[in-house]
Amino acid sequence: MSSNATLDPQWLDFLATQNAKFDEAGKIVTFGQAELERFLIKNGPVLTSLTHQALIKASGSDVTTFLQGQLSSDISAVSDSQAQLSAYCDPQGQVLALFLVFKYQGDFYLNFDGSLKESILKRLNMFVMRADVQFTDASDSLIQIGFAGEFGDLDIQRRLSTKVKAVYETGYIDIDGMRDVCVVKVPGPYHRYALFGPAEQIIETWKSLRSNADLTNSYDWNLLNIAAGMPEVNADTSGQFIAQFLNLDKLDAINFKKGCFPGQEIIARMHYRGKVTKRMFRIRFEESLNLKSGEALVLKDSNDKSHKLTVISANPNIYNGTLCLAVGTLKSLEAVEGDLLTESGSPAFLEPLPYSVTDDE
Repeated sequence: MSSNATLDPQWLDFLATQNAKFDEAGKIVTFGQAELERFLIKNGPVLTSLTHQALIKASGSDVTTFLQGQLSSDISAVSDSQAQLSAYCDPQGQVLALFLVFKYQGDFYLNFDGSLKESILKRLNMFVMRADVQFTDASDSLIQIGFAGEFGDLDIQRRLSTKVKAVYETGYIDIDGMRDVCVVKVPGPYHRYALFGPAEQIIETWKSLRSNADLTNSYDWNLLNIAAGMPEVNADTSGQFIAQFLNLDKLDAINFKKGCFPGQEIIARMHYRGKVTKRMFRIRFEESLNLKSGEALVLKDSNDKSHKLTVISANPNIYNGTLCLAVGTLKSLEAVEGDLLTESGSPAFLEPLPYSVTDDE
């Protein structure tokens, strides 16, 4: 739990009352009912702490211009009521980090995988030069929690007195003692939200949602990302994939009309002139597999042809087996006939994503 040492002690004390157990990465492995926590993800409502994620505050008179020149989305569209998914790429168009970008009390905030916090903060500062832009680690000052459920939009409206209906819409709780809590709707198989605020107000928010929700851990929460086809970029996959290989064009994380940003030339050329050769797929396995981000995954078809993929994220599935997102060659996987099998001979199933990954649809 050493990686949580800088977190607000009030929040850590509160999580202790909720029976939270941490691992070395600062992620919650259980709230004391490990066998139930994964099953509860199926329909929700579920509640979790997301304080293992990084959160960077971006401020200064030049911050909008600076971010517009660094990120793949149109930052001018981010407002007090609208967040955004955006990629931070290297000059070769490969994704270094994937940000949820939102505004909170007048400043921009970048929310992303915690394993990248130090490297991304260093890189952003390296390019500031003489611009009036400041980047501050806010991971220990604004607490992040997640809430999701089949009727999560109604819970948010009734229990927190705020209407946040559309994906990436942003709002604030309209109840005394919670008015500084920002609510962002994020993609999911059903209604799902990220909430940010000071510890004492997040505790009150948690209590309000908890009255009609169960708790789930950091890892099983990731099943919602996998189900929604939302990639994660962490220390093991940073700088490994061009933006389209992670389906970011299908997730509206790239604006092809906004002008230059690192990697823009390669990303735009692939969009306008080329064919996207690789895509991210969702795969379901009947067996339990210990798949890690960045690892190679080899599947064979009925003709004994091998198909090599790279794991983006994976987690034990709700009932049994494993669910994962992995990047593979589009043409190769589209041509598969019959069943796919793991190297041990167990079935593997390509599942449809909530969006199309082909260029002609």
